[in-house]
Amino acid sequence: MRPLGVTVIAVLHWLRGVAYAVGGLAILGVAHLSGRLMSAIANDTFLQRLTTGLGKTLAVGLLAFALFWVILGFGMWAMKGWARLLTLVFASIWLLWGLGRVAAFPTPWHILRLIVDLAIIVYLMMPEVKRLFSAAA
Repeated sequence: MRPLGVTVIAVLHWLRGVAYAVGGLAILGVAHLSGRLMSAIANDTFLQRLTTGLGKTLAVGLLAFALFWVILGFGMWAMKGWARLLTLVFASIWLLWGLGRVAAFPTPWHILRLIVDLAIIVYLMMPEVKRLFSAAA
């Protein structure tokens, strides 16, 4: 039986994946549109190629992050040990990043992110949760 906390973390990973996918698709659309607008002004300019190339690169990167988070969500859902480990690593990275953001510009969003990341780390380090992931392997 999957604990509620693991289910919530898996859903959070999927939501993060959706957010990255939407961002990637939006950047892809903006890059394409800006390239089309520039090509209407002047054909085959360096700026047009740079804009569309950079936009496509950023979009593909975001879509790759989206795929990563979706796969990680499925790993958590299936109680895979590698998913627990990667979640701990990335929650720790986000926590450190969030500490810097809160120090520079404390907003409710940044504070909430810190609390969520800390809760994920504490939850996944609990002995009974660790044991559940070991038993599922």
